[in-house]
Amino acid sequence: MNRILTVDIGNTRASFARFEDRSMLWRRDVSTSHFPDVAREIFAEPVDACVVSNVSNNKVFFDEWIKSRFKERIFCVTGSNYPYKIQYSPVASLGHDRLANALAAHVLAPEGAIVIDLGTATHFDVIAPDGTFLGGPILSGLETMLTALTERIPHLPEIELDPGDVRPLSQTTTDAMNAGTILCAAGGIDRIVAEVRKTLDFSPTVLLTGGNAPLLSDHIHYDKLFKDLTLYGLAVYAELMLKKSGWMRRSA
Repeated sequence: MNRILTVDIGNTRASFARFEDRSMLWRRDVSTSHFPDVAREIFAEPVDACVVSNVSNNKVFFDEWIKSRFKERIFCVTGSNYPYKIQYSPVASLGHDRLANALAAHVLAPEGAIVIDLGTATHFDVIAPDGTFLGGPILSGLETMLTALTERIPHLPEIELDPGDVRPLSQTTTDAMNAGTILCAAGGIDRIVAEVRKTLDFSPTVLLTGGNAPLLSDHIHYDKLFKDLTLYGLAVYAELMLKKSGWMRRSA
């Protein structure tokens, strides 16, 4: 089996996962500020390849850090190695995580899919039955909405979102911010999915993923929740790249 380490670096969180082929053995999530300390420990484990998705604001730092400390095969996701068509311009501006989501979705929902990835931003990745990446909108994430609100209106308090206690007739400022953020995000997501569906000539499966999925999963419409979708897509990408490079470990 191929031993694969997947690394997904976002603006606020980084996720590591160890795969044997497409089977996940473990996953670990950390804040990006703790990335180097955790990575030193994880990179000490022997693997056949490391595949990286990096969409962080500090992209150069993380890329150079990984290259300087990880001596095995390193694959960075690129549009040029995506095995299907990409209808997005320019291709280089397409986030690595969106390409990984598309690969995973094509495996898990070959009938076509809409991926809703709830992170610092909420993005929608639309994949045709033939694997073509069709694009999709980007929306502010939940924390991003709250941060914008409190920064522009300083007297508002900082709050922790509570998806289990959403009160449309809010009678405290905390309840009002909680309900407004969650209902706005949920309504926007459902509307976007509905509008995307109108443009398609196939019936997509709606896949939900991302760190904020637990906050909205009870408030939006979707078909399946895959917490590890991006990491799974990175493992699929690593498998493709190992085959392309002519290096594949034989199964035991």
